Amino acid sequence: MAVVYPAVRVATHRALAAREQLVQTYPEWEAWREQARTIKAEVIAHLDDYLEQLTRQVQSWGGEVIYARDAAQARRLILEVAGRHQVNKVVKAKSMTTEEIGLNSALESAGLSVTETDLGEFIVQLAGERPGHLTAPALHLNREQIADLFHARLGVPRQTDPALLSRQGAAVLRSSFGDAQMGITGVNFAAAARGTLVMIENEGNLRLTATVPPVHLALMGIEKIIPSLADLEVLLRLLPASATGQRLTAYVNFIHGLKNQGSAPQAFYLVLLDNGRRRLAAHPQAREALYCLRCGACLNICPIFQLGGGHLYGQVYPGAIGILLAPFLGNGADLADLCSQCGACSLICPVKIDLANQITRLRSQSVRHQALRLLVRATAAIMARPRLYRSLEPGLRLVRNHLPTSLQSYLWGSGRRLPEFAPKSYHRSMEERKN
Repeated sequence: MAVVYPAVRVATHRALAAREQLVQTYPEWEAWREQARTIKAEVIAHLDDYLEQLTRQVQSWGGEVIYARDAAQARRLILEVAGRHQVNKVVKAKSMTTEEIGLNSALESAGLSVTETDLGEFIVQLAGERPGHLTAPALHLNREQIADLFHARLGVPRQTDPALLSRQGAAVLRSSFGDAQMGITGVNFAAAARGTLVMIENEGNLRLTATVPPVHLALMGIEKIIPSLADLEVLLRLLPASATGQRLTAYVNFIHGLKNQGSAPQAFYLVLLDNGRRRLAAHPQAREALYCLRCGACLNICPIFQLGGGHLYGQVYPGAIGILLAPFLGNGADLADLCSQCGACSLICPVKIDLANQITRLRSQSVRHQALRLLVRATAAIMARPRLYRSLEPGLRLVRNHLPTSLQSYLWGSGRRLPEFAPKSYHRSMEERKN
């Protein structure tokens, strides 16, 4: 069975409550959702034009723009930049796009030291895990587990108070910025009209990552473009509210122009990543998945995510949006069965992506889901006939106990196991009790 993370349900419910309380103070909320959807639809419909405009504007202020068609090319190009500047230490701000291309392992395999500077990312890096949520990487871990991890890996006194744990992490990370030759960040929004990159955060580590090292490299999915900075206002209202119930994140960083660092300006590189996005943009039904702001609201509201967390999906992008992205940005996994069809994800999405109906569409095309549906129907037919079930039970138990793990993963999903049979049938237990 899937691993259950009680901390996930507690944290997601807290985020949902904060969001609901804030949204009640926004009478314009539904109008903002429509406006944001229109902005994103415009960009995806004219993606090449906006990419050309953004590239031209970033180059005009001194940045170098690099286009990567897939994850492998993106890793290679970033390593080339690191080699050009003789980089051996890298600091990173939180970026799901770097997780998407497996950047950390590529850098480390090349002999570079990589430090995640977002506290949640730093925690999962220490734990050797992938992020369990789009905006809260260590959501699946509670304070006791983090205290044990810090004590074991950092050699600090075991503290379970969240404020003290944060200070312990910050104290370890503080020296990383000055020692690094390159800082790597993601990008939340890129205004094509002026070539301005917008990055939001709550801890202040991103601005240090972007300004202190002599080289700053920003990795961005090509769908993160917006037409102009005027479009940013509504998006900055929707994204923090949907993610954490905040009116605004603690820091909103704008990158436009090279930063002076003593005798020479900082080198800047913008890597524009395709990795399946153009193929998704060309799909008339599925393309709206590219409207996603990566707020994580559809994860927070999902009853399946609340039970098993992000690792249940076996993908970088979990939850309802992850189900839609997996065939294009992921490994092609069929995750359509990881949905209760409650429809809450569509109602909460800040850009009104029709997540529930899109997942239903995927289910209608899913070979595995069709096989599961036949299996469930057959099981129901057998269990509706008690004598037939009792006669088949020994054989079913034998098949279940000897079913190869690979076949279980295909039928039930990676990281999950088929339910176990009870050691003895109910009737046999009753007969033994009588005797």
